Amino acid sequence: MEIVEYSDKEIRKNLALLEIHLKQAKFSDEDFCKECINKHILILEGLAEEGISACDTCMERYDLLLTFLKKIKNKNYQELGVEISQKVRQVRKNFVPCEEETGMRQKQEVEEKIDELEKEKKLAKDKNLKERLGYGIILLKWMLRGRRCDE
Repeated sequence: MEIVEYSDKEIRKNLALLEIHLKQAKFSDEDFCKECINKHILILEGLAEEGISACDTCMERYDLLLTFLKKIKNKNYQELGVEISQKVRQVRKNFVPCEEETGMRQKQEVEEKIDELEKEKKLAKDKNLKERLGYGIILLKWMLRGRRCDE
């Protein structure tokens, strides 16, 4: 797997998790949410910077991601989380590859992440964590439906 493909895959994963955390922020502990959300933003910044250095033709996409991340960093996630999560979803679409014949993104990586989250959910002792993981699993299963390349 080349660097850009790896970066895009990890960006999609972290954007999906960021979206989930932002939607749940108003129901969660403020410090925990802020720390976790900012962790995903930091990871995304690193992946975008890595992508820029590895791909001359991808620079615009990664620059847009970095600009977006700067705008949302350190906001009041409990108050603005749902609104920001909708924007994260739109940004995530820029990193979802599709196959022209089927109009679907590759499913294997989403299925792998679902398996990973289901295992983590079984081991989780905290009720809130189990609920969050369950929500993440639902979101990823929804992603398996795919999207058309022209969307």
